[in-house]
Parts: sequence; structure tokens; C-alpha cells
Amino acid sequence: MGITHSLGIETSLLADCIQEIKDREILGVFGCPVFGFKQDNINFMNEIPFIEQVWFWEIELKNIDGLYSLNNLSYFGIHEKRPAIDFSKFAKLKKAVWQPVRKDRGMGDLNFLQGLDLWRFKPKDKTYSSIELPKSLKQLDLNWCNPTSLKGMPTLSNLEALQIHYCRNLETIDSIFEFAPNLKKLVITRCANLKDFKVVLDHDWEHMHIDIKGKTVANKSSKKDAQNARASS
Repeated sequence: MGITHSLGIETSLLADCIQEIKDREILGVFGCPVFGFKQDNINFMNEIPFIEQVWFWEIELKNIDGLYSLNNLSYFGIHEKRPAIDFSKFAKLKKAVWQPVRKDRGMGDLNFLQGLDLWRFKPKDKTYSSIELPKSLKQLDLNWCNPTSLKGMPTLSNLEALQIHYCRNLETIDSIFEFAPNLKKLVITRCANLKDFKVVLDHDWEHMHIDIKGKTVANKSSKKDAQNARASS
């Protein structure tokens, strides 16, 4: 997954892992307890500042300072049990999997971020009014978020593809074109309380699919996509 090959970091073999990354010029690292990552910091990043991709899950970090040595970071993914991150330090970031924690900042300052998978954004007011997103986004996925509508979203004129999954409080998407006026693709699944989606039915989509409680309630593809599907069958 991601943008490049990655090496799994094993805490018991940390020095060997670092040496292999240098010898083979590997640009990505990942870590998970199942694969031997059993530490509460990523200080080793200081020894491999050329890394472009990080992906860590099912971990609990107490120190992430090593992350700031990665001047070429392009792909980011670290689960939520971590200190807050200042994303403005990663000017080259193009893709992120982000589960926000308190005091995270700087996501809206990124000028090159094109893809964002947002997980478990659950503000007390159940709106997107406090979310910080960069205007450069072309793809946005919302997963397990608690807002009841899309109101409060910052305007994302470059956004072309939106997916919404497991957002079980979501009731309406009537403001979708207010924050994303140039959408071309939309997929919504597992949003059991979604009732108001008529606003998208007459839009000229490249692809649109809405599934509620296992039932397809809206589905549309462009003529070009249909022709390509028939040609490949």
C-alpha cells in the first residue's frame, strides 16, 4: 500500500533494520506489534531522514519527535495513540490517513496534499465546523465520523472524489455542493440514517453510488464509463 516499498521495523533488530534501509535505499517504513514493533518512540527516524512514507498501527507512541526529521515525507499514516502532530512541518505531504487527536494542527496549511482518509472525527457538536482541511484536496474519504450533515466543511473547490463510510449519524448531504462544487465521484455506504440525498440525483457524475442498509438507493455512471465497461467485458 502507499506510494513506495516499505520495510517493517522490528524493535529487537532495530540497528539491522536501519542498516538494511540505508543499504537498499528503501523509502518507506511501517510498524505494528504483530510484526515486532514494540517501542513507544520513533527516534530512529533521525537516522533515516530520507524516508518518504510511514505507516504505523496498533501502537501507542509517547514520542514522535523523530517524525520531524523527515523533510521529504509524502505519505503519512499513524494511528491515534500518539502525541499531537504539527502537519505544517511536512510541506511535501501528498497523501495522509489521519485519525485526529487533540491539538493536532497544520493540516489546512498543506499545499500539495491531494488525498486524505479521515477516520473517527467525532467532535462534541457533531459538525464539521472545526475540521481543518487543505484547499488542494482532490480525494477525501470520511470514515466512522459522527457529524449529522456536511455543513461546516471548508470549501474544497479542487475536490473531485468523495467517499463516506460508516458515518452512522449522517442524516443529510444537502450541502454537499456548497463545500465541493466540482465533485465528479461519490460513494456512500454504511450510513444507516441517511435520508436526504436527493440533491445528488441530477448531478452529472462520472460515478455515483449510495448504499443504505445493504440496498442500492442511487447509482449512476457516465456514458464513457459504461462504454469502457462494455468494451472490457
